Amino acid sequence: MANDIFEISMLLDFYGQLLTASQLKCMDLHYNNDMSLAEIAEELNISRQGVHDFINRGKATLVELEEKLGMVAKFRDVKKQLERLQDDLHLMNLDPNDKGNQFLLEQIDQSLFNIITKL
Repeated sequence: MANDIFEISMLLDFYGQLLTASQLKCMDLHYNNDMSLAEIAEELNISRQGVHDFINRGKATLVELEEKLGMVAKFRDVKKQLERLQDDLHLMNLDPNDKGNQFLLEQIDQSLFNIITKL
C-alpha cells in the first residue's frame, strides 16, 4: 500500500500534520507536487540524501500511524457504505406507498445508524 503515490497522498491528508515540518514539506513536494528529490533538495537548500531520508522516515511514520489508528481504512469503509446507500436511494421509485420503498428506507435507516455508531 505505502508505495502507491495515491496511497501516500491519502496518508498525508490524514496524518501529515503529525510529521515533522521537514518530513511534511519534502513529502508534500514529492508526492503532491510531483517534484524530484533533486528539485526538492535545491528548493529547500538541503542535500538530495537529506530529502530522501525525510521522505523515507515520513513514509514509515505514516504507515505506522495508519496501522495503529486505521483512519484511512475507516474513511474508505464509510465512503463505500454511503455509496451503497446512494445506490439504494436511486433504486426507489417515487410512490411513497410502495412496499419496496418502505423496505429500502428501513434498510437505509439501519445502515445510517450503523455508520453513525462506528464513528
